[in-house]
Amino acid sequence: MCDLVRTTMSKDDIRPPVNMKIASMIDLARMLVSWSQRERPASMLYFEDKGKHIYGTLISNHGYYEMYGLPLWVHAEGDGPPKGNFIAYKGRPKESLEFVDSFADSEPMTVFLPIIRLAKKLDILDM
Repeated sequence: MCDLVRTTMSKDDIRPPVNMKIASMIDLARMLVSWSQRERPASMLYFEDKGKHIYGTLISNHGYYEMYGLPLWVHAEGDGPPKGNFIAYKGRPKESLEFVDSFADSEPMTVFLPIIRLAKKLDILDM
């Protein structure tokens, strides 16, 4: 029988993810929509930090060389707080992005990214 050794991790044991700042909110939405179609549904985290409105998500770049994955904090700065509970992204006929409260009158070819409002910046973020 094997004895299991339990270790307790502290906040200091957790390395921060690699920061990847995206140029704009529409670029961030485009990335999350394309990523969610291949991997899993994506959600958008939001918090305010030092007067800036930060939108982003934590993802893992699987198969990063010999590592199990590279954790990424992919984010962009917005103009203000979210004006709804979802970001509606449309790729056609003209690319657009808007905040909405529900899927109620959804049009075809619209992808909705849920917005999760955080009380504060995640402690593991080094930005």
